[in-house]
Amino acid sequence: MTPFGGLWPAMLTPLDSAGVPDAACIERLVEWFVVQGLDGLYILGSTGQWPLLDLDQRRLVAEHVVRAAAGRIGVMVHVGAVATDDAVVLARHAAAIGADAVSCVAPIYYPAGPEATFEHYRRIGAAGNLPLFVYHLSLVNQVAMDPREYVDRLLAVPNIAGMKITDRDLYQFGLMHAYGGDRLRLFSGADEIMCHAALAGAVGAIGTFYNVWGRACQLARRQFVAGSVETGRRFMLVFQQAIYQALKPPGAWSFLRAAVRLKSGIDVGMPRPPLGALDQPWPEAEVERLVAWVDSEIEA
Repeated sequence: MTPFGGLWPAMLTPLDSAGVPDAACIERLVEWFVVQGLDGLYILGSTGQWPLLDLDQRRLVAEHVVRAAAGRIGVMVHVGAVATDDAVVLARHAAAIGADAVSCVAPIYYPAGPEATFEHYRRIGAAGNLPLFVYHLSLVNQVAMDPREYVDRLLAVPNIAGMKITDRDLYQFGLMHAYGGDRLRLFSGADEIMCHAALAGAVGAIGTFYNVWGRACQLARRQFVAGSVETGRRFMLVFQQAIYQALKPPGAWSFLRAAVRLKSGIDVGMPRPPLGALDQPWPEAEVERLVAWVDSEIEA
């Protein structure tokens, strides 16, 4: 049984020059994460471009990841979709191919109140009989609810195992943990508060920049949780600055492409427009500087 905790990259979905998922690169990227000893992979989330891929492409990506992982690293498949029926199809597929868990974002685009939202979760949770981690993305979440009521409603969802909470509000995060306790395993989805979230009850972290700095972040988080507060403080101050710089022009997506290629030799390509449409190439020396800055801040 996969231990749900630790450091999980929100894995990039490698695309070829035509914008089609690149099977060979997907498998190489998985292998690179396995070799680093990371704790799991969160696939086809926001970083994995799920809204820009059709259902067949999402199924294909999931199949390649699970096959390449071969039980050596946990795989959580994001199956969220605009249509609940599509999410159910993807959840059943994830179970059929041997994924370890599924995740889903709240209903998006069309207005959805609490009843519609939790019915969406209920159907997805019941679909594949895999552990379900609700993806609370504050940018799209439409449900404003008291944290205790939110937890109570979540615990009634079939196969609920936890949440990925992408929000910098650690007060709400802490309340969710206080009310859910061990019944809900909470992952922090905001890279810039990776260590801070552990104080609020996070069992792990899922994020974009772990594609680049996965091993360094894993080591820093482990040492922080083990009691080295100063290690976590120093690392996070550097990591936050690096994230801030990577998000600025020439562009975050071109940085991720260049940084992953620098460290692994794998070209994940650029995302489908509109993502990265205005990005320009990063100067190689600047990519090397940022990558080395974070990596050199932590020692095994």
